Amino acid sequence: MAQESFLSAPVLEQFLLQARFTRATASLRLQEAHARLLGDLRVHRFRAGMDLELSGLHPRDHVPEEGTSVTLTILLGDEVLSLDATLLASALDAEGAVILRLHWPTGAAHLHRRRDMRVAGPDQSPLKARITLGTRTLDAQVVNLTESGVGLALEESLQVELHDRVGIDAILPDGAHLSCPGEIRHITHLEGQDYPTRLGVVLTPPPDMDLEPIHRFIQARRTDRSHTRAL
Repeated sequence: MAQESFLSAPVLEQFLLQARFTRATASLRLQEAHARLLGDLRVHRFRAGMDLELSGLHPRDHVPEEGTSVTLTILLGDEVLSLDATLLASALDAEGAVILRLHWPTGAAHLHRRRDMRVAGPDQSPLKARITLGTRTLDAQVVNLTESGVGLALEESLQVELHDRVGIDAILPDGAHLSCPGEIRHITHLEGQDYPTRLGVVLTPPPDMDLEPIHRFIQARRTDRSHTRAL
């Protein structure tokens, strides 16, 4: 079980200040339906004890109604903040862009380590991928993805060993290209499954690799899930 912290008011304010300064990514989902509403938001400003404002809406985005109960998630480095709040009437900034306004949360704010949070795939559509094993290139499905590893499902049986190197290529839902090497750490075969060969791969990105596409995908999947508790 991953560690979870409950933030005091001063620590929450400091977290939000850092999120605003660094333009940390935020998203909203409905509390009851657990459906993702909006992503790629930023903390615009806040008044402790009163309200919290978010910017970054696109013209095509639907602005939720005042009084909607939502869960706000903010990613700051390896930390994930989540808190429940109610939407206030939206406002406009000096340039005419819509600003979302939330009531200051009355409940606890939860903090997780991002590396402790797992994004599983059984309740969501897997990603299609191409993997390279030596001189072979094979189709696969990405059924699980975390900050450091990936679970792959393949149709055919493979003669592979632990610690074999593998290349992974996939197109993420936002159009970003994921291409990363990895090392096989787990192998299993599930009889009777359409994709019986399962590989657990630890990602081994080079130092100059941009991991932001993976982070964005994981955030979208996490906020779409029926629950966001760490496994």
